[in-house]
Amino acid sequence: MRTQIHPQRITPNRRGHAAFTLVELLVVIGIIALLIGILMPALSKARRHSQTVACMSNMRQLGQALVMFSNEHKGYLPKAWYNARPNATPLATGRGFEVVPGDYTASDTWNYQFPHYGWDYVLLGYVKKNKQVFRCPSDDDGAMRGQQFDGLSGSVPDTADADNIPASYRINMSNYPNGAGDAVKLSKLRQSTKAIEIAEGAKAPNANDPPYNQLATWEIAGEAVVGYPFSKTYSSNARRNVAWDRHSGKANYVFADGHAETLDYEETWRAIGPKSNPTLPNTSGNGGRYQTMWRQNFEGLNYGWRDLFGNPPPPSWP
Repeated sequence: MRTQIHPQRITPNRRGHAAFTLVELLVVIGIIALLIGILMPALSKARRHSQTVACMSNMRQLGQALVMFSNEHKGYLPKAWYNARPNATPLATGRGFEVVPGDYTASDTWNYQFPHYGWDYVLLGYVKKNKQVFRCPSDDDGAMRGQQFDGLSGSVPDTADADNIPASYRINMSNYPNGAGDAVKLSKLRQSTKAIEIAEGAKAPNANDPPYNQLATWEIAGEAVVGYPFSKTYSSNARRNVAWDRHSGKANYVFADGHAETLDYEETWRAIGPKSNPTLPNTSGNGGRYQTMWRQNFEGLNYGWRDLFGNPPPPSWP
């Protein structure tokens, strides 16, 4: 009987895998790198868009808070500071304002007390005390307002850190009739739907300065208050203090009627009405200027068109 001998058959291990060659690995790596290069700009754009949308959501909530505040305070909009009552008490000497005990017992009191009477603290109560509503996701500065008052104890109406609020946004004081002192009624704005009330604010130029909470066309660069310089001025040409390009070259704005929009900075300066008082010279502070989204009210501004030392505005005043 013949015995047949077959060559040994070699079968691969069913659990094993054929190894990639070096060329195949390089091809795969190249494909992955190409995909990353294609996807990264799209992902970055999507991230920026989501931050813009989140910021817009914040500002819409602040717009609703403005409306609720106005409805509860006889049509007034909140001021940057001095929200103890609609009209702050002028200082007995010098320029500026103060809050006195009588403001808390007056018939028109709003009862916000020092130091918790800034616009952001006032609106905080209308957004369920959610401080993150005041933080734009695209604002990487991380500045907080109110921290300079944390050392106070025993004399503040709320916890000392209650006004430690993110500083991404600023209130526009350009339409207010007496600088930081007097509130403005919504009905006094000719076009409330086109009156910017809250803007995205740039960080303070000096890192040691507390973050600014307002800006106004009538404020002059170089003011000095309590030992540190202010520079809150802005204009169609001077873009400092407005984070005008925070969202892909644009920014979000809240208007006096409560709605919010994303706009180019140039668009906010287009004329939306006739000149305020064309018979008055530009340097008077009251006339010769076209109404814009930043400013419609040029009446009664006996404080705002001079600096804190009483100096008139320079010829280049916006």
